[in-house]
Amino acid sequence: MKIRIPHQPVHLALFLLLAFLCYQAHQLVRHLTGAILCGGFGSMTFTVATTRQPCTFPILVTLSGPLLTFGLAWSGIFLLRSPKHVLFAYALLFASFAHLRFIQTLTGHGDELVLALDWFGAANRLPVAAIVLLIGLPPLVAAFGVIANRRRGLVFAGSWLLPLPPLIALLLMDKFLYGENSAGFPQASFMGIPLLVLTVDLIAVALWIVAGRRYLRPHGA
Repeated sequence: MKIRIPHQPVHLALFLLLAFLCYQAHQLVRHLTGAILCGGFGSMTFTVATTRQPCTFPILVTLSGPLLTFGLAWSGIFLLRSPKHVLFAYALLFASFAHLRFIQTLTGHGDELVLALDWFGAANRLPVAAIVLLIGLPPLVAAFGVIANRRRGLVFAGSWLLPLPPLIALLLMDKFLYGENSAGFPQASFMGIPLLVLTVDLIAVALWIVAGRRYLRPHGA
């Protein structure tokens, strides 16, 4: 099915909120997986989840984040079939950040390079980035196929690029608050999560519960 993708300010704001929640979910899954597999909680900021050391299963912790991110994107493919959830599904395909992870790999960062190094003993950026790009390609194809707007290419390009500003803002803010690799991690925390991060995340969840279901649903659905 096809749907007209709205671009009113409220829809853009909700998309950015969903992108923030998806990014935080990536970090939280790594954080909780690390707590289970590594004997206790490590630390988690807005963009960095550090496991407690020594850790018996570090690769499983590393794998948990990408599995969630790509899982969100691929689940969006199946949700596109639902008239009730198609608009949310379209937003989720891009808000998951799955389509941008190959850029992180090209810059020499990201879980995928760590996994490649552990599994294959080498982590050449280009082939790893190509694989990451291919994994994230089907959700993009599915998203383009449902766009009913007159300027489909422009809508698609805007959707592709829109997660970049909040991602850059998060990285800069996290570095400012907590330094490199959470070196400035504060003492006031709950289960290894700074109270500021926890408070912002809970507010974001509450906002999504209040407004997300209302606006990210096609008219009449």
